[in-house]
Amino acid sequence: MHFSCSSFLNMSANCESDRDKDQEASLPANTDNDRIQETIGDFGKWQLKISILMSLIKFPIAWFQMSIVFLAPPTNFWCKKPDIYENRTDEEWQSLIKPAAKYIMQTGINRGYCFMKNLTADYNNNTQELIECSSFSYNRSVFVSTITSEWDLVCSRQKLMDMSQVTLMIGVLLGNIFCGILADKHGRKNILMVCLLLQSVLGIFASITPYFPLFVFIRFCLALANGGTMVISFVMCMEVVGGKWRTIVSILYQVPFGFGYALLSGIAYLLRDWRNFHFAISLLSMLYVGLYWLVPESPRWLLAIGRTKDAQKILIKAAKENNIKLINMDETFSKSVNRLTSRDNRKTIKFKDLFSTRELRKRSCLIIINWFIAGMQFFGFIQYIGYISDNLFFTVAVGALTSLPGTVLSVFLVSNYGRKLTIIYAFLLTASCSFLILAFPKGAFSFDWPRIVLAGTGIIGISVSIPAMYLFTGELFPTVLRNSGVGLAMMFSRLGSIIAPLLVSLQNVAHFLPLLVMGIVAIIQAVLVLFLPETQGKKLPDTIEDLEIRKYHSNNDAQMDEERKNIPLI
Repeated sequence: MHFSCSSFLNMSANCESDRDKDQEASLPANTDNDRIQETIGDFGKWQLKISILMSLIKFPIAWFQMSIVFLAPPTNFWCKKPDIYENRTDEEWQSLIKPAAKYIMQTGINRGYCFMKNLTADYNNNTQELIECSSFSYNRSVFVSTITSEWDLVCSRQKLMDMSQVTLMIGVLLGNIFCGILADKHGRKNILMVCLLLQSVLGIFASITPYFPLFVFIRFCLALANGGTMVISFVMCMEVVGGKWRTIVSILYQVPFGFGYALLSGIAYLLRDWRNFHFAISLLSMLYVGLYWLVPESPRWLLAIGRTKDAQKILIKAAKENNIKLINMDETFSKSVNRLTSRDNRKTIKFKDLFSTRELRKRSCLIIINWFIAGMQFFGFIQYIGYISDNLFFTVAVGALTSLPGTVLSVFLVSNYGRKLTIIYAFLLTASCSFLILAFPKGAFSFDWPRIVLAGTGIIGISVSIPAMYLFTGELFPTVLRNSGVGLAMMFSRLGSIIAPLLVSLQNVAHFLPLLVMGIVAIIQAVLVLFLPETQGKKLPDTIEDLEIRKYHSNNDAQMDEERKNIPLI
């Protein structure tokens, strides 16, 4: 694939033409524009390589976060046969012990009998004596082994299985925020590599542990690392591109998650034993450690903390890869170092700085609420789709692939209509679908096709809004706080995902409640976004000072640049 200057590189020191790639591009010494784009352009081969490598990390992110669908799939179970009934088939045995319908325990995850008829007692058609099952047998026609069947996570022990997923999401939540903070302090690359290694090693350990409590603990530690890979890979991806490509790349970065989730269905189809399945996705994830030799540190982060020389080395190499020659680079960087070593960058950046000014407090609070609802909606809809068909592999694959058109559509919408309008209308689309599904009772139409179509459309709305929200969130925070800000957002998204199973369970109270709640909160999201500033076409703020100046000159970047020069240093 050919990348020409005219197509991809929007630089202050312009490329003359595709025919003259060797002409030197000199950086203007009297401006204070973005060092990254001035040096290597908005997008080129170097940025493409990093963007692709960072987006591919979404595969293991999807594998570990969504693996519970195949670790603990819906499983039919019944009381285990005593030795004296060994000559009976499973069907005969179930027919013999099956309680009346009103005694059958059915949940959204496990389907079977927690009680059986007391075969030694007398009973008639109106009454029957039941005894609680002490051990269980499972339908192994689809899955040879699951964590449900291995550790009997049914009936009174089902809450342990729910706890394992809640623990995983709490781990992702904490990893989002703490790894984000570590990456802001110690660099994107090093923390990302540690997270990639840890999630793979811990995944292998989880696949061989013989004890359920240990399995839960290891998966919690794995989730800490997985949460870190989410935040850091996204921020690294966004920090190397500029202009319109920041919009496109930051959204397309999300696409591999859907493919990863669909691929997970294929891996589970081939490996029907949960240990082999978890070992396989962990081993595949180990391959990502090789990124250490392929991905550099974020030059934007290096500049933000004042490590100008280190940033120069990376940018010179990037410019060479993009076929751009540079002169007077040392002089240009020395004249721009004032802002990059300003008061915000010299002091230690802390998480509490996300609330250090009125503008940051407003943005942080609105982002928190929006991402909490987004997490609840996404996982709520995923679980809702999961109950449509008995073919789990097909349902998961279709549900995962349904999100892809929305993600691609999101690129077009945010580029042409801005971040705010795209997110608002996507939220309203999801809300409308939630309400309209209620107009079609289950079973009223063949294959429930109106409900399936509306649910799929709702997922498209979510798949438009979430990538746009990722981009919007990253642009709302300055570079020195970007990882922490995105980590804060992801933390509350995980909190929302923890609430999602409880939201879906509201159908046991009234069938319309889950969709009604999801529709109402989507409208609330749309209203809250109105109070955030549009970021399309604006420079990324590097410091808290940048953000505060931009608040007063949000529509005049030239005036903001002029005022920034007068910021005193301490």
